Amino acid sequence: MEDQTDMSRSDTIERVDGRKPLLHVEHLEIGHIGTGTAVWTGSDASRKSEANGETTRNSGHQPLLRDVSFSVYPGEIVALTGPSGCGKSLTAHAIAGMLEPGIGVTQGHIYYNGEDIVPFHERRWQRLRREDIALLIQQSLSGLNPIRTVRTQLTDTLRLHGRRQLPHEQKELGQADAAPAFAAPRQAVLQGMLSRMRQMISRVAEMAGGRATQSQEAYLYALLSKVGFADPERILSSYPFELSGGMCQRVLLAAMLSSGPRLFIADEPTTALDVINRDKVLALLQQLREDFNLTILLISHDRQGMSRVADRVLEMSPEGRMHE
Repeated sequence: MEDQTDMSRSDTIERVDGRKPLLHVEHLEIGHIGTGTAVWTGSDASRKSEANGETTRNSGHQPLLRDVSFSVYPGEIVALTGPSGCGKSLTAHAIAGMLEPGIGVTQGHIYYNGEDIVPFHERRWQRLRREDIALLIQQSLSGLNPIRTVRTQLTDTLRLHGRRQLPHEQKELGQADAAPAFAAPRQAVLQGMLSRMRQMISRVAEMAGGRATQSQEAYLYALLSKVGFADPERILSSYPFELSGGMCQRVLLAAMLSSGPRLFIADEPTTALDVINRDKVLALLQQLREDFNLTILLISHDRQGMSRVADRVLEMSPEGRMHE
């Protein structure tokens, strides 16, 4: 009965040009929670966790975020801005199911593709993050392992997600008529690729799933080219400490795009970058929206900068209220 109510409520979400939003946040409240690991919403103060049967309760603290509502439609770039501490990052982490222990959604709904995802247990959250939603967090640069090459880390990510092709490409990458939109001229990238791949495969480190395949190597070449690297082989062979902050940012971007997400959330993606690299990253996100059919939610305190690339800018007040 409860599931039917949620579905009927999702049917009433406002449509634009006949489209339903890919993401709809409705009266979201985030606060401290009591025992249990599951996060639930609604007026009932105590519910049973589908994951482990423990009870999750509001601990009685004041909410950290109150009454946030907004929608993001397919193909949009929407910027969520506001002063530091107003709850932008909390909102992003709630959408991706990555709130810290002891903090959870205490009221409201988060609809993704028409389904309320707040009550998901951890296994369903993991699947959602693996297949549909990618979150680039502020401290993401620390997510790269300094003693493993970029090739090793990206290949592990490919195996986890099972992707082998970029969107809309019917033929295996590495062939002469594969993806256009390479940052470097196509011929320069493709010439000699087979010989280089043979060399790479011979020296790829042993990993849990075995050695990298030729199709994986070709995919990584194309993926790194998509995010603006003119020499993918040099990047793949490098360790993170050999790359600049902006280059590491693009490597992480490639890793997240490898899963083929529909919704990409970038939490302060330009904070640690200088003005030139900041503009490059924002321009890159615009291009990637087209190349990967992405819907993008940008989290930033830089309202002016975001307004140059976003279709809509939503501003969050310290009280959590929203206006466009």
